[in-house]
Formats: sequence, structure tokens, C-alpha cells
Amino acid sequence: MKAINEATKKTATIVFVSMIVISAGCLLSGCFGGGDEQAGSDSGAPGISSGSGESVPPPDKPYVKSIDTSKLKLGEPSDAAITIFNNGNDAITKERIVMTATAIKLDGWLADKALKTKSKEERTETYEMTFTETIDSGESCTLCAEFDLPAKVSGVSIAGIYHVTIEVYADDILIGIKTMDIHLQS
Repeated sequence: MKAINEATKKTATIVFVSMIVISAGCLLSGCFGGGDEQAGSDSGAPGISSGSGESVPPPDKPYVKSIDTSKLKLGEPSDAAITIFNNGNDAITKERIVMTATAIKLDGWLADKALKTKSKEERTETYEMTFTETIDSGESCTLCAEFDLPAKVSGVSIAGIYHVTIEVYADDILIGIKTMDIHLQS
């Protein structure tokens, strides 16, 4: 009986370890979902694969096609490019971009230590801008949301990692949200 229990324990251990290895491999390769194309993706973006491998068709309303924050810098005017595609029936005449940035970790160790004493509200800035571009049905438009982010506050560099949320509105209707952590530098 003891030999059967030992064999059963070894088999169970091998199966358990195998399941962990397979699960880890699936998580890394994205077969459980949540891969790069979905993490922080634009709300309602077309072409995102459903779990069955089929492509999701674009919605029958305006949606955010892309958001590019790669040009954002501290200490100088810089921009984020937001592309809206109007897949609805009516023209869009008003767009609004709201960016909220919360400092998570600053590059300077002393500044980061001081940051930890601040509340979330004290570490958060919100920027809002409106546009009046006309985007007809079936057309897209890229908006350049310009931000003038300071490089220093009270003489201290604020370069570091920020949790950023960008909300995009078309005619006062939220059409997309993107959240990401970005490293802002001068």
C-alpha cells in the first residue's frame, strides 16, 4: 500500500508541476488573454482578437483608433497624438481629451522619498483640452493634444514613472480610455 501511495504522490507532483509550467507558458504567450494587444488598449478598438481568434469588427460608433504618447517630455511643450475614427452615422463636431497623471516613483531618491509623504491627490495632475474638428462619418482625424509639463517643481526634478489615464470624448460621449505607466524625462 505504501508503494502505491508513493507512486501516486510522485504522479500527482509531476502533474502539478506540469500544470504550473504549462500555465506559466500560456500566460507568457498570451493564450489566457490579456496579451499586449489588450492590456491598456483603446476601448472598443477594432481588430482586437476575441478569445476564439476571430477579429472583432469596429463598433458602429466613433472610437479611438490609436493613442501615441511616445513624444511626451518634461520641461517643454510636447504632444500625444490621438486618432479618432468616426464609424457612426453623424459627424463629430467636438472632441475632448482628459489626461490624468499620478506620480508613482521619481528618479531622484530624495524626491522619491518626499513623494511618498504626499497623498494621491497631491501627486496627481489633470490636463483637459477641447477641439472643434469636424470628423464626418467614415473618416478619421488625428488630434495633437499638447501638454506643457514642468521639468521641476520647487527646483526639484519630477522625472519619473507616472500612471497616466487618457479619456477621449466625442460630442461629450466617452469613446475611449487608455491607462498606462510611462517614464517621463526631461
